[in-house]
Amino acid sequence: MKMNESWKADTVKAVAFAVLAVAIIASITIAIHWDREERRERPVTITQEDAKDPKKIEEQLKVTPIESRVITREIQRSSDMPPAVTYYVQAPTVKEAAERAATAIKANDKSLPSAAIAKADRTAIVPNEDKQKVDIYKISLRKAHKIKTGVTYIGDRPYISAGYQAGRWEGTLHFDGSHVKGGSVMYTLCEW
Repeated sequence: MKMNESWKADTVKAVAFAVLAVAIIASITIAIHWDREERRERPVTITQEDAKDPKKIEEQLKVTPIESRVITREIQRSSDMPPAVTYYVQAPTVKEAAERAATAIKANDKSLPSAAIAKADRTAIVPNEDKQKVDIYKISLRKAHKIKTGVTYIGDRPYISAGYQAGRWEGTLHFDGSHVKGGSVMYTLCEW
């Protein structure tokens, strides 16, 4: 009888700790998300030369070196493909057209095609003087960092689990309410 009551008390503690951990992690995550959302939703106008340089992409779009190389490669690859959407803007110069497009995207102008105002991690606007057009790139970045929490049962004992994932690696610690009782490290073999 005492073991069953002790197990219930441990379970209540574990659940209360898990709820508290989730609330704290959620609050921090929301605050970071709002800050990043403000910075990343701002469209950035870059030159055609800068769109070919990963270092310039990294600086102007505020992305990692790996992400900048991927973005540069995708911009080069997509320049040979027809656009998903075409619309026209009256402007005296291509640069002015790019600025008007950036202003309209930032204002979420409903007269723009849905592809132009779709949510994305970054928006790059590239004036193309040679072809007298403006290219708009909506860039979705892979989310490389994740914070996780949950409950693990081993035998008849509940443990709070808190973990962090960076890319393909994940580390998790298991708590009994007051002490770390174990941990695990995992590697993602494949993703889809």
